[in-house]
Amino acid sequence: MQTIDLSHTIRTGMPVFPGDEAPNVRRTHFVKKHGFAQTSLTLATHTGTHVDAAAHLFLEAPTLNELGPDNFTGWGAVIDLTALDGPFIDQPDLAPLADIDSLDFALLRTGWDRHWNTDRYYRDFPALTRTAASFLAGLGLKGIGLDTPSPDPVDSHELPAHRILFDHGLVIVENLTHLGDLPSESFLFCCQPLKIADGEASPCRAVGIAL
Repeated sequence: MQTIDLSHTIRTGMPVFPGDEAPNVRRTHFVKKHGFAQTSLTLATHTGTHVDAAAHLFLEAPTLNELGPDNFTGWGAVIDLTALDGPFIDQPDLAPLADIDSLDFALLRTGWDRHWNTDRYYRDFPALTRTAASFLAGLGLKGIGLDTPSPDPVDSHELPAHRILFDHGLVIVENLTHLGDLPSESFLFCCQPLKIADGEASPCRAVGIAL
């Protein structure tokens, strides 16, 4: 069994979505001085590698404390989109997913995580068309994951891909990394969030487990 880390490290000064609060990771107690170490975290729920639930956009949707661990664990497959030529991911790009049995999470590998820690990361990343989002929503998945900041363009206000996916009960995992280290399919994917009361999103330690 091999466990592959798919998460970015949370640290002070890390990239955040434009307009979001920057995280502050501050050591408050030190072993030499206090006999133990302790750290204070100040961060938005959409910091780094994180899970979005439908409560992000829908008032009556279940929040993170109302969803169980099973919503964030299941069989995964990676669709390689690194040869994508254009600003959008469309339904034909995702067609191979329809032939995979017992699929819970579709992970979309664009290679955009290579821009992490650069000014480009939050600009011009590949986003889903409405048709692509509807296709994914119709596969009976628990969720999708991306190595980009969002399934919608950075300047989108209506967030159509989010809404389509949430409307079908999916969770969305954003800012994944190292998807190229995973097998193409037949691995377990886990993206457990913090159990936050009324939470709409949470940083997570996303991993793939190749059996």
